[in-house]
Amino acid sequence: MRIKKYIVNFFAAGILTAVIFCAQARAASVEAVDISGRSYAESVVQELNAAREEIYVAMYSMYLRYGEENSLVYKLVDALIAARRRGVFVRVYLDKSPVIGNDIRHLNKGNDIAYKMLKDAGAAVSFIQPALKLHEKLIVIDGETVIDGSTNWTEKALLENAESAEILRGKDFAKLKLARIGELEKYAAAPEVSPRALLDKVRVRNSFLEEDRFAPMMVTVGDRYAFDLYLLLLREFKEKGRASISIDYVKTAGQLGIKVETKHSSYRRYIRWAAHKLKTRYGLIDYTIDKSGALEVLLLDYAQASKDYSMPESGYFNLPIAYWEYGLDRQLLLRAKFAYMAATYEQEIARPRLWWRRGLKGLSEKYHIDESTMDYGLRQLKKLDLIEVKHSRIKPGQDYKDRKPNEYRL
Repeated sequence: MRIKKYIVNFFAAGILTAVIFCAQARAASVEAVDISGRSYAESVVQELNAAREEIYVAMYSMYLRYGEENSLVYKLVDALIAARRRGVFVRVYLDKSPVIGNDIRHLNKGNDIAYKMLKDAGAAVSFIQPALKLHEKLIVIDGETVIDGSTNWTEKALLENAESAEILRGKDFAKLKLARIGELEKYAAAPEVSPRALLDKVRVRNSFLEEDRFAPMMVTVGDRYAFDLYLLLLREFKEKGRASISIDYVKTAGQLGIKVETKHSSYRRYIRWAAHKLKTRYGLIDYTIDKSGALEVLLLDYAQASKDYSMPESGYFNLPIAYWEYGLDRQLLLRAKFAYMAATYEQEIARPRLWWRRGLKGLSEKYHIDESTMDYGLRQLKKLDLIEVKHSRIKPGQDYKDRKPNEYRL
């Protein structure tokens, strides 16, 4: 059990400075703002809207129902979704424990709709295994801001209950709380994935990564929809066995994370614009649009390709179907997606060895991506436990430039 002692100096109305002593004999200075009661929702939405890099949430109750767009809970969840859509990494853990005694038949299902909304938006969201009750109400933003207290994300807690909560700013304290959230990963329920996802592959040509006019350019200019649509088309080719593909707008919009509104057709325009870029900017496809708006796509580089995926083919590497089944296409940012593709390619080249070695400079030169972009992508993969890294060490008396590159394994 952690014991906390607060030494407080008030320096402004509603704001205080505290030194928090933890059981690990570590002290962390923080600036604290009280957001108890009715000020919680507005204050948290402001903090989520200001997030730049990452948001971690561990929440017992995130109770939401469809059609309640004006509720405070919806606004909180929508702030997480908005953060994800502007490129912030969002990781959420939700409770799924029994709500009546220990009877596993009565699981906490109040978080199901929030879970689906976040997952559909591409957030990394997991239920905690039912055997453990997740009773946290904890948020950590950008490794510096901690929001903690008794407040669940329910209308009753936000509008009726007497709840206490605070915003605590301090990198050392945030680090302690991030470590606490990190412990939840071992209890996260595994997603349901079909067995074939572990075996099936989609063939991607090497030049998609190695030539600067394809994926490297997409990453540089931020063409996320074009990048994702192209890979989806490759998957369709794999499943249907033909290079000509009819686009299902609603299904494709869902796969790309584009909101579908029946009263508007903007999602169709987004898909057509991505297809237009794949044709005119990247030369990867051709397409036709008939009078009804139906979109028929032809994969140019696969029109003559072998359809026998059991046979190796020079010039291609294999992307696991698990990339989609596990939701990596939705959870990873574009830079991390590119790093995952490159790691998959490097892993395939390295066989039968389990590890591959290449420095950031070498990766940058090979894939025409700046070192900071590749470094960010690899760090995100490591953070999600998608890649293992053996960091090279500098021997005594050795110059830094002589240090060997890190080793990696998916």
